[in-house]
Amino acid sequence: MSPSSGLTGFRADLLRSKREARGWSCEQLALMASVTPGTVRKAEAGPGNPSPRVVGALAAALSVNVAELAPTGDLSLRQLRARRGVTQKIVAAEVGVSTGMVSKVETGKYGVRNPARWAPAYGVSVRDWTKAWNAGRETHRRRIRSQPPRASQEVRE
Repeated sequence: MSPSSGLTGFRADLLRSKREARGWSCEQLALMASVTPGTVRKAEAGPGNPSPRVVGALAAALSVNVAELAPTGDLSLRQLRARRGVTQKIVAAEVGVSTGMVSKVETGKYGVRNPARWAPAYGVSVRDWTKAWNAGRETHRRRIRSQPPRASQEVRE
């Protein structure tokens, strides 16, 4: 798995400490999370990031929130959606918009009137959703600023 395909911000050290605090072996956690012991060992070894599904299963088995294993920090909407393990199509259905609209909102191209309608689809508070949307907007702005200026057409008189 490439690092970009996993859950951003995952902390292997936090997983290990929570498992050890329960007195569980990797095999016991694997059994409780319905994953293989190798998956638990790989997640604890780092440096890659396990998938949102795996982190969700491990968190559930340890009776903690995903955010306790992967603190959010400054994440984009796309990263928040990946944390939740849902597609743009699912978010679109939950919010009642098109997938194209979700894409434009996630990149910061479009804003929304009611963030409270969008935040639950990403599994976060309105404050965290707005923070993530602003991060996407800033990334979009930086991309625009970094593009070379277009050659202007000559004006004919």
